[in-house]
Amino acid sequence: MSKQYTMKLTVVGDEGVGKTSLIKRYIEDRFNSEYISTIGVDFLVKNVKLEEGVEAKMVIWDIGGQDTWKNKMNLYMKGANGAIIICDLTRPVSAEHITDWLEEILTHAGDVPYVVIGNKMDLKNQKVTLEDLKMHAQDMPCFFSSAKTGKNVEKTFKTIANLMIKNLETK
Repeated sequence: MSKQYTMKLTVVGDEGVGKTSLIKRYIEDRFNSEYISTIGVDFLVKNVKLEEGVEAKMVIWDIGGQDTWKNKMNLYMKGANGAIIICDLTRPVSAEHITDWLEEILTHAGDVPYVVIGNKMDLKNQKVTLEDLKMHAQDMPCFFSSAKTGKNVEKTFKTIANLMIKNLETK
């Protein structure tokens, strides 16, 4: 008999870092080069087989990065089992905001696992290094990814899913 989990995952980061694109790549294995801003929050679901006998239903909350939605963060993050914080490798200011997003997570979701992603690794004008990400990530996993090519997208979501399950099992 397999273990089954239902988990809420929040995906946060500044506007335009590629949150929606990364989620769409993971769930639908597609990329749309046209930018469409998320208004408030969007929900997507993916059922995942993590290892033999372990399955997870991940309810992914794609949270808009505009300041307008920050006053609703308590509603969006409540009950989250984990988070992905995303920055844009071509925009250093988005990496500097990782600690702000982490504070939002800790304030509204509590001490849940998270991973930090530097997205858009396919672009040539990268200005954020892996060391920059690690400096803000406070010992949690960090990855470079590309929603466009799919590089490290699956790895990112499997890593956070496993961390969330481990956290649920220790409570």
